[in-house]
Amino acid sequence: MPEEDTTIRISREEKQSLDMARNAWEKQAGRRVTAGEFVRFLSEWYLREVGGESKGAKPKSTSGLIAVQQVKPAEPQSVSPGPQVFLVACTRCGGQIGWRSDLSSEGYCPYCGIYLRLRG
Repeated sequence: MPEEDTTIRISREEKQSLDMARNAWEKQAGRRVTAGEFVRFLSEWYLREVGGESKGAKPKSTSGLIAVQQVKPAEPQSVSPGPQVFLVACTRCGGQIGWRSDLSSEGYCPYCGIYLRLRG
């Protein structure tokens, strides 16, 4: 079963605003982050600072660059290794597939549906 598409579509103006905030955060933190990592920082900050309040309470007035500057970088986490995944290109459509070798060496392309068999 193919994984859910987690792509978020935003307008050009919203992307520029997000990029400006991310650049300000990177300058303050002294390291670069991906857009996805930055969105995770923002969502964690929001849930911690604003999202946990009751619906009747007023949210704190912190916003804009000040709010972004209060976001702390993510701490490294130790993660146990999972199953080995190989990046496979479909022979028909060229789609990139993350293939878990522990499940099977045969399956279908999630993009075009062609039957695939991995050869070692």
